Amino acid sequence: MRFFELTHPTYTTDREEKRRNPVTSNATHHIPGISCEVCGRWSSSSRLRLPSHVVTDEFLGVSVLTVPEWTKARDGWGTRLGVDPALIEPGAELGPPRGTCTRTPTEDVVHPFPGEVWISDPVVDALKRAALRGVSFAEVQLTGKCGATALSEIVAHGRSWRENSTIESLRLCNLCLREGFPSPENLRVDAARWDRSDFMFLDNNPNILVVTERVADVFNTNNFTNVSLVPIS
Repeated sequence: MRFFELTHPTYTTDREEKRRNPVTSNATHHIPGISCEVCGRWSSSSRLRLPSHVVTDEFLGVSVLTVPEWTKARDGWGTRLGVDPALIEPGAELGPPRGTCTRTPTEDVVHPFPGEVWISDPVVDALKRAALRGVSFAEVQLTGKCGATALSEIVAHGRSWRENSTIESLRLCNLCLREGFPSPENLRVDAARWDRSDFMFLDNNPNILVVTERVADVFNTNNFTNVSLVPIS
């Protein structure tokens, strides 16, 4: 099986990037961030796509807790949100994806933030027809100058590890359990620890979306715009 990074193409200027991706991601609800005696304050880029009705005002805005406070509260958050507490990370974005358009998007794919990939209805339909594994699609709640545009976010459920990567090698702090992602140019997938999903995040990093050749074939066959499938050697 071959693997690819699903990302944006190379843009010649910042102006081109903004023109082709005229949307910004506007999260309103978050898990509190964490304040560590060693690391200071930090939040992850994790996203938990949940129905609006389960995300209460308790999570509105941005707040920070100490390590003991955060650890004690996590199980309760999991119960109220209906998710496994192990999936909850400091600062995680909650609820459906939300975005604001500065102009009407015209591309098949837009990239508001690393790892966030929003796609048009024809792309959703093509991916669903392919019966791919480890993915769902969350409708983006759009405001601003979006016209009649509808977008959905690719929500990857698959997980895998890079070659020679372990929890221990990623751990930056034993107090708050913060993890890093060294050598981002090395995305080689350890096939023995791949869960067979077609969409996945490597080493729990939500900013890099990796897909199989089955996904790449869908994008390439349909010539969808504003997307790049970069082979992982």
